[in-house]
Amino acid sequence: MARGGGVIGEVLSRGRSHVHNIRHEMNPGFNGIHPEPIEKHLGQLMSTIQGGHWDVGLATDGDADRIGAVDALGRFVDPHRIFALVLRYLIEKRGWQGKVVRTVSTTRMVDRIAEAHGLEVIETPVGFNHIADLMMEGGVLMGGEESGGLSIAGHIPEGDGVLMGLLILEVMAYYGRPLHILINDLLAKYGPAEYRRTDMKLRQPVAKKAMVKLLVDNAPAEITGVAVERVATLDGVKYYLADGSWLLIRPSGTEPVLRVYAEAPSQERVDALLAFGETVAGLA
Repeated sequence: MARGGGVIGEVLSRGRSHVHNIRHEMNPGFNGIHPEPIEKHLGQLMSTIQGGHWDVGLATDGDADRIGAVDALGRFVDPHRIFALVLRYLIEKRGWQGKVVRTVSTTRMVDRIAEAHGLEVIETPVGFNHIADLMMEGGVLMGGEESGGLSIAGHIPEGDGVLMGLLILEVMAYYGRPLHILINDLLAKYGPAEYRRTDMKLRQPVAKKAMVKLLVDNAPAEITGVAVERVATLDGVKYYLADGSWLLIRPSGTEPVLRVYAEAPSQERVDALLAFGETVAGLA
């Protein structure tokens, strides 16, 4: 079994970086904390960064196929922003070209960056296997999903949290700027983009085809005052809105959970979209 604990630290310790590892020891129970590197599980990392005045925190899950980060201010940097930040760097500073592949639940900042540089974006259902298939066909610059699985051309067709963590550091070193400043610049040019996902637990799995049909047949002309431009059914039902925001409603493929995702220019708009999505999904 692949093990990610301490790998990034081992690489960096060979240079002049000062490294402090957290929860890197072999422990199947992971000290009672879920290993997924998302904000609600990274409280210790965020407080450590703030308390010790560290420059950046990098977090992977146990097998290191996912990545999350914390900036010098102790704020979580989600995979959407990591994807967009690294993609922009690869295109603008390394001069890479190719297709950009993202899952249906991943930020549209990626689309805006690709469009600005004349690159094709391919949207896939949720699951890195869909991205991997396209990467193996060739011609893909970068692929990723909202859960933190990201990879680039010339590397394995699988999410690699170690590689992405090192690329974050490369971007910081290239520009000579802290992560939060780089993210602010990214959002100023290709954002704003706020995101959140909520999971609705169900007593039993929903019939996906029936849910999709109901949501499509009753698709609104607008959501919270913003026109719906189109409705897609690649994986669940996704509403694309005129202000660049989107709302996705899809059943989990692994558990009795209905996932509702939203991205919008402000957190208030995200909350409003999620509230609408939860209401509609509850009727499906």
